[in-house]
Amino acid sequence: MQYAITGSLFLILLAGAATAQERIAEQDGLGIELEELLTERGTIRFEFGTTISASSSDGISGLYQTIQTGTGEYVSVPIDLGVTERQADTVLGTFGLRYGLTARSEIYARATLRYDNTRFTDVTNGLTESLSSSAFQSLIAGMNYRFIEEGEHPGLIGFAEFALLENTTARGTDFETGRSGAVGVTAYRVLDPVVVSLTTGYAANLERTVGADILDPGDNIFLNPSIGFAVNNELTLTGGFNLNYATQADERNSTRQGSRNTTSDLQFGLAYAWDKQTTLRADISTRVLGDETFTAALFLTRKFGRD
Repeated sequence: MQYAITGSLFLILLAGAATAQERIAEQDGLGIELEELLTERGTIRFEFGTTISASSSDGISGLYQTIQTGTGEYVSVPIDLGVTERQADTVLGTFGLRYGLTARSEIYARATLRYDNTRFTDVTNGLTESLSSSAFQSLIAGMNYRFIEEGEHPGLIGFAEFALLENTTARGTDFETGRSGAVGVTAYRVLDPVVVSLTTGYAANLERTVGADILDPGDNIFLNPSIGFAVNNELTLTGGFNLNYATQADERNSTRQGSRNTTSDLQFGLAYAWDKQTTLRADISTRVLGDETFTAALFLTRKFGRD
């Protein structure tokens, strides 16, 4: 939900650095302005990133593991179920494009590849089983629209996206179209040199057929407040937390798998303006409510088109 919102939020945070130092406009490659919250009309932004997630759980907790790769952006990864202790390492590779359609809107697409290694341990006899797989996971398309410019009132950006393709099985590939999507908004306020923001939305997951089974992942309501501090005109530090509320438990053939759950993660990160075309950002998050999970991500954004 972003390049759209992940890319936009970090450009907001970097814009805090621009307003904090008047000399930024005079420095070659560092003139990052609030107008870049959305990709400039006629400009293309390319983003490449890697997200690594390590998780641990006891017993069945659901049919899918939701991994957050940015503000308002999630990837639902199918998982192998087990009634014993489960540990998993998942690596996601993301490639995204954003295009400035108008002064107020942009369209975007992103593709995600996944690799995961899962270990099951039977606590009664100590036997361990290990499974690994890799696959194309999803192709997402979406749009951002700026409803309110930041100024007298907080800025407001809305977003909507849906899955053009989504792999619904943990082993191999089984693609579905239009089985998931999300809508939401990000409100932000620049309080030089601090930027505060709040992203909230609803992620819907429809029934999908996997083999002989009908799976129905639960929908989610998410809330993500964040704060950024402009250390200087190049570096911005960020922090916040993410709250996910599942509206129902996952279901297989109308039978619940595990229970409905609420999760929360603490998030920390930094964004670095390499030059006016290139931004690097790194994020880490750790779960404080729900199954044990640690996630780290590194992204590079590059702009092409108008200067």
